[in-house]
Amino acid sequence: MKQYLIFGIFLFLANKEKTTAKEIAENFEISPRSVYRYIDELSMAGLPIFTQLGRYGGIKLMKNFLLEKYVLSDKEKQTLKNALSSNSSPEVQNIMNKIIA
Repeated sequence: MKQYLIFGIFLFLANKEKTTAKEIAENFEISPRSVYRYIDELSMAGLPIFTQLGRYGGIKLMKNFLLEKYVLSDKEKQTLKNALSSNSSPEVQNIMNKIIA
């Protein structure tokens, strides 16, 4: 379950320019503290996630980041492409374009 949640948070970040821990927590029905723990785990895995404090701060994924260069094998890329291609909504296609070239 934890892995799905972490991957879900990653996809949430990939689909937004910037967000807050509160927004992620509300979306996934977890505490903001848990959000920061999962963000730390994604960062330790080598994903370029940035947090900024303050009024205009937030959590964001580096622009133009492609997941395939970091963590997916060829077989995993194909599996993810197959799963995402079955949904033709613009949002899903946008996510697919962001994480798989």
